[in-house]
Amino acid sequence: MAFMKKIKNIKTIIAAIAALFAAAELFALPDASGEYVYYLDSSFNRESYIGFLYYDDSTYEARYYAPATETLAEKNIDMLFSVAQKNGRMELTGERFVIPPQQEDVAIVNYIHDLLYELSGRRGKLLEEPLVDYENNKAPFMQAGVFVSDNFDVFGGPVKMLYDEVVPIFNLKKIIDYSGRDVFVVATIGQLESSKDKSFAEFVPQSLAAKGTAKREPRQFKNAKKESLSLRVEIGKNAALSQSVLADKNWSLAGASVWTLGDSAIASLQSLALPEGSAAGQPQTVARIMRLFVSSKNFAYNDWSALDVHAGGGKIKINSRTYNPKTHKLITDIKTLSAVASNLYGCFSLAVYTDDYQANRGYFDKMAKSYSCKME
Repeated sequence: MAFMKKIKNIKTIIAAIAALFAAAELFALPDASGEYVYYLDSSFNRESYIGFLYYDDSTYEARYYAPATETLAEKNIDMLFSVAQKNGRMELTGERFVIPPQQEDVAIVNYIHDLLYELSGRRGKLLEEPLVDYENNKAPFMQAGVFVSDNFDVFGGPVKMLYDEVVPIFNLKKIIDYSGRDVFVVATIGQLESSKDKSFAEFVPQSLAAKGTAKREPRQFKNAKKESLSLRVEIGKNAALSQSVLADKNWSLAGASVWTLGDSAIASLQSLALPEGSAAGQPQTVARIMRLFVSSKNFAYNDWSALDVHAGGGKIKINSRTYNPKTHKLITDIKTLSAVASNLYGCFSLAVYTDDYQANRGYFDKMAKSYSCKME
């Protein structure tokens, strides 16, 4: 069953959240080794992407990628940088090409150098404080953050730069030019799972991955007897966390707190205990959870152009779409986290083949909206 492979991933994600919180102080949102970001860069005359990967404070990787067109060959430039931090800015101390550029690509290499300096320096001018309080934010996700008016010649002069801690490395979500056009915008963020993970070096955009996606006849789900998927977990001696969603007999129990809908979908109920010193609803807490759940993992790239994120009232709701150029699978992923105590979230996760989701959107949305989480 195709979706059975995702059971381990759900449990791994929950464990990774706990590790993420435990590994860093709550007054900051530092980058973890292996985190990366890709931007769609519209300053070029062809579809182009610039990616940055963080290894540590002195080592970064940068990549330029442009898909082939009818008249232009694919272009792929990948380089490693060693840097030093001086007066709040990066200074290049060395570089090595992973994929060497052609002679005509010298301008692109110099451009990447400039971006590394400029994006680092401009981020360094912002105060080290939460950039978005998502509990009180009313703006759509891709408009949420701190806007800074600046001047950036390569993007036409006057620009607005939008910053958000959910985005790793430079915290830059997008750059808007003088005409109001998004000229440099996050395409995806991610986290490498090991030194053997090549998903940064082999990233391709959704526009290219979609060309190899096999046609799949969407399933239609017939009405079945209503049934709740539920989980009750003892919390200490005198309390229990109770979670449930409204579903039907089409769902089958596949493991502890995991259910499957044939080979179309998988649902899971989990809990997330926060470490001492953190609190549900705290801006840094919400930003950490969002960054983890909207990150690409193991070639399943989270398409930020299809991302819908909301937080408020102690809840975090994320509706995302991932594409995998290796397996040619397009997945819609819905997650709802609900704070039931100052240090505890309940978590409902639903992953569905996107064609099945679109053909039965009301069915799946109703299920996600029915999620209930409380302490007893």
